[in-house]
Amino acid sequence: MSNPATQVPKPTISYATLVGRIVEHRRKHARIHQEKMARALGISQSAYSRLEQGQSAMSITQLRMISEKLSTTPDSLLHHTAQYASQLRMQGVTVTDDKQLSAAGVLIALGILAALFAAASS
Repeated sequence: MSNPATQVPKPTISYATLVGRIVEHRRKHARIHQEKMARALGISQSAYSRLEQGQSAMSITQLRMISEKLSTTPDSLLHHTAQYASQLRMQGVTVTDDKQLSAAGVLIALGILAALFAAASS
């Protein structure tokens, strides 16, 4: 008997997840804890975590407040998001507005994003 070929899921990441992961990366680099960011936004730490994970979309006001705490601007964060989205697409990752994504595809995309972060830091 032969086993059907297992298809490798297509690497996919939502734009909300990409924005959240870039915020997370910048926050960790600035050595700011999630609890402090959550307090600044007037939300719980778990609600803030959902923003960074892309499970909840950030409002414009939240993006502005987060940017302020990270000593940057919303424009700069979104510009970096666009740059990483372009780099991910060149690596074969689909950047989408959809939230319903394959867990395996997201993990692959997050691995590629982590490699891009590491390359940018060196």
